[in-house]
Amino acid sequence: MNPVAAFFEQNIIAVFFFYGLAFFSMGLGLVLAGRQTSAFRLARAIYPLALFGILHGVNEWMLMLSLIAKLGGVYIPLLAHDALRLGMLVLSFLMLFLFGLLLLLPERVGWRQLYTPAIVLVSLWTLSVLLASRRHALPALNALLVGDVLARYLLAIPAALLSSWALFKQREAFRQHGMPQFGRDLLICAAALFGYGVIGQFFVRRTFLFPSSVINDALFLQVFGVPVQLFRAIMGAVVAFFMVHALNAFEVENRRRLQAANQARLQAQAAAIEAERRIIQEKERLNEQLRRKAHELGLLLEVSNLLATPVSLPGQARRALQRIVTSLKFSDAGMILLVERETGNLRVAASVGFGGGGVEGAENESAAPVLSLGEKVIASGKLICCHRDGHRIALPLEEALQQQSCRSHPSPVTMVGLPLITHQQITGSIVLARLDMARTQAFSFNEFQLMVGVSQQLGLFLENARLQQEAQRREAMLAELLHQVVGAQEAERQRIARELHDATGQSLSAIGMGLRGVEAMLQSNPTLAIRQVRELKSFSGRALGELRHIIADLRPSQLDDLGLVAALQWYIQQFEERYAVPTRLVVQGEPARLRSEYETVLFRITQEALTNVARHARATQATVELAFFPAQIILTITDNGRGFEPHKTLWPGKRATGWGLLGMQERATLVGGEWRVNSAPGEGTQIQVRIPLVGKQKDGKNTVAIG
Repeated sequence: MNPVAAFFEQNIIAVFFFYGLAFFSMGLGLVLAGRQTSAFRLARAIYPLALFGILHGVNEWMLMLSLIAKLGGVYIPLLAHDALRLGMLVLSFLMLFLFGLLLLLPERVGWRQLYTPAIVLVSLWTLSVLLASRRHALPALNALLVGDVLARYLLAIPAALLSSWALFKQREAFRQHGMPQFGRDLLICAAALFGYGVIGQFFVRRTFLFPSSVINDALFLQVFGVPVQLFRAIMGAVVAFFMVHALNAFEVENRRRLQAANQARLQAQAAAIEAERRIIQEKERLNEQLRRKAHELGLLLEVSNLLATPVSLPGQARRALQRIVTSLKFSDAGMILLVERETGNLRVAASVGFGGGGVEGAENESAAPVLSLGEKVIASGKLICCHRDGHRIALPLEEALQQQSCRSHPSPVTMVGLPLITHQQITGSIVLARLDMARTQAFSFNEFQLMVGVSQQLGLFLENARLQQEAQRREAMLAELLHQVVGAQEAERQRIARELHDATGQSLSAIGMGLRGVEAMLQSNPTLAIRQVRELKSFSGRALGELRHIIADLRPSQLDDLGLVAALQWYIQQFEERYAVPTRLVVQGEPARLRSEYETVLFRITQEALTNVARHARATQATVELAFFPAQIILTITDNGRGFEPHKTLWPGKRATGWGLLGMQERATLVGGEWRVNSAPGEGTQIQVRIPLVGKQKDGKNTVAIG
């Protein structure tokens, strides 16, 4: 025996102590390190490995105590002592086996899958021990020795192989988590555990069982010069050291988790701060939008109140425009153009900021571009913005807020023209301008929105104001027309009374006086009485003719007896004889008797129109056209007179003068018709009436009268 082997042989108790200390220390270290939470599978399997270390260390210490007792002669160990030690040895190998299973099996596994292999392994060991003991009739102490050997063969070696393979596979998890250094520790542990379980447990104590009868601890000492327990202790120390070092991965993992939690907390705080900032910005935006809406609604309310005040439409428009211009930071001048309903002409309803007051300021030179822009807006129906460099951008009003081309153009905006739309029709325009280019106020989107909103409502407000004033004017006109009708009735009554008094009355008086004279002469001078009767007969004829003339002026009998065409033919002949104005009657289509109210309206309109020709037109000829259609009848009276301006006659500034024309219009309206007058100074006059035919009309003859 070499000196080294002799040394370890003499100090075998110290070897066992170191052996047990190595595994016991590993168990305690793993218990302490395994208290940390981790996502690695190693964390859930660490306690079986710790129990393996503690139980195995205690087993070696119990074996050390047995040696001490035997060598010192203090006492002989009891059989129970050896049985307990063998039980702890078997249990420690089972813990090592469970350690390998926990690493290899899925995380969520049933207890049957976990404990069934261990139970099978222990049952196999137990059956082997019982068979060997019975076959060889071994005493209890020898049976325990055989159990020790079989435990290392059947339990320790499979458990060490399984655990080594599990540790080798586990290092991949550390590599995936970015901790390859701990994977190397597991690789060393796997190698040390393999050396401990396969090599160290293969050299057992000598028994009659093969191969322990040949390959045993004595052979290991003889070959390597050191006891196999020292080799096991060294392997156990290596496993303990690198396993405890590998478990530092839990701390790194926790540190990373803490850093991730801190990072997540910081991100959450940053997100909360960002969310709070966005909320504040959103509140500011909503507050700004609310202020803008309040400003816009306030402005619209003020404008509507101004337009509702009982003043003239130009005054209302100017006050509204003044309020709009002063409310906007962009503009210092503005103009409102309206389309006249009667003529379709454009007129400046209000202007502000061009010098002068009211509409007069629109004649200023600086107002000419604004006026031109307003006309272009009405013609195109689009929003137009003009820039200092002369560039113009036209946009549909509904797209103006979505497109930012006006505000994004590099040159500053000088004018913005917006159409005034009422019921899908353009009724005018509003132009807001900046004349003082020294002002630095930017053309903001809020003001642009306000302009669009104001323009969308202003047209409706102005149209309502115009309709209200139009209703008031028409109410006053109807009252005046009623007054004129009453006056005309009274004048007609006076004329009839005068004619009856001056003509028919005197004739009847002369007839009465003559009859009294005839009565006195009948007996004294019959011849003179007969001559007097003849004169009275002529007087009665003249009186009857005068009465018929008065009746015909009131309502011609032809209108009731022969119809509209015959009545017009008769009246035109009377008109030519009375006023010496050549007049033609032209009938188109198939003449038919109309309802009485239709014929009366058309006759009276013709009568009034020809009366105006005789009194005012200074015409040399006139034409009356009557066109019959299945659904309507059209009456047209044309002259070549001096003409006039209809809008000044029909819609004057203060007092109406064209009561005859208004009477025609009212008559046509009463039967659901349309009345139109076309005239200009020096170009004659045309009056046209269109009446829709409702229901079945009376049949009539195809009478065409030309006078």
